[in-house]
Amino acid sequence: MTEFFVNPDFLLETAHKLLRILAILVGAAVVLKISHTLIGRFFIPPQGVKTFYLEEKRARTLYALTANILRYIIYFIAVIMLLQECSIDTTSLIAGAGVIGLALGVGAQSLIKDFISGFFIILEDQYSVGDYIVSDNMAGTVEEIGFRSTKLRDANGVLHFIPNGAITRISNYTRGHMQAVVNIPVAYEADLNQVVALLEEACAAVGAAMPEVVSGPKVVGIVEFRSTDMLLRLVAETVPLKQGAVETAIRHKVATLFQSAGIVMPPALLIKS
Repeated sequence: MTEFFVNPDFLLETAHKLLRILAILVGAAVVLKISHTLIGRFFIPPQGVKTFYLEEKRARTLYALTANILRYIIYFIAVIMLLQECSIDTTSLIAGAGVIGLALGVGAQSLIKDFISGFFIILEDQYSVGDYIVSDNMAGTVEEIGFRSTKLRDANGVLHFIPNGAITRISNYTRGHMQAVVNIPVAYEADLNQVVALLEEACAAVGAAMPEVVSGPKVVGIVEFRSTDMLLRLVAETVPLKQGAVETAIRHKVATLFQSAGIVMPPALLIKS
């Protein structure tokens, strides 16, 4: 019967190596847990604690992005340390990873551009879910914002996927108050004082009846003299995306009052500027 003798030094070195490997794994898990907790407290502080203002949905997106990046960094460092413990030369591995990363970066420039653009869109809060935006020839309501693309649903109900890297200019119609503008042509033969009084009555009625109106409406006055009539303008501040409804209500009220007063109007009663 053959007997195998194991060198005690070999056993001791193996035990030390296993302990170091275990320490690396445990250390990586602890660092990962602590870093996630710290990042979470930074982007999403406990209720009642305000370190800085950040919209909740955007904060959670930034938290997920930062946590993922940090997790991959910790994984990479831990793998390198484990390979070194196994006496594997990591120099060539790191160099090879750099070459592969460079090749992938060159071949995926558009994808990287989408991710970088998406990061800054969220970081700068250019628009949020539910906002009505116009980007080049696309217009609609934002349904979802990702790091690679933005989902935009237009007025016909079609859902568009727009790569973030292709978004070069954004017009956001949901930030701040909007302005409703109604231009009213009035014949020169009409009594101007009566017309202005009726317009002010229409403004008061619409302003009192519509909660969408933030300020006004009010009569600006005559803004243009034309060959057959003069143009009077009414303006109002409205909540976002409700300026069209306010303009329609103003036109209807003015038309009703003018008809009741017997004021003769030009063929095109109300023209929007």
